[in-house]
Amino acid sequence: MAAPASYDPDTIALMRNVLQKVVAKVPEQHRTSCNQAAIASRILATAAQGRRSEDVLTTEALAEVREIFTGPAGMRRLHEDLTRVFG
Repeated sequence: MAAPASYDPDTIALMRNVLQKVVAKVPEQHRTSCNQAAIASRILATAAQGRRSEDVLTTEALAEVREIFTGPAGMRRLHEDLTRVFG
């Protein structure tokens, strides 16, 4: 098992800032703790690889948002939402 990554205060602040900016772009009704955790996990995983620029972290966070809404889990949620509305 790999050693856990460590982050200096500037990196933590950067990751927090990227998370806040990306989450702010998500429609309010989808800013769930689960979705925020998925985005944060992607940011942490990217930073753990040593990729710590704001642009890279933002790109990866936005890729996670796309996965949330268009990947298999996103399609299941859409189907569930439509089923609730239309039966």
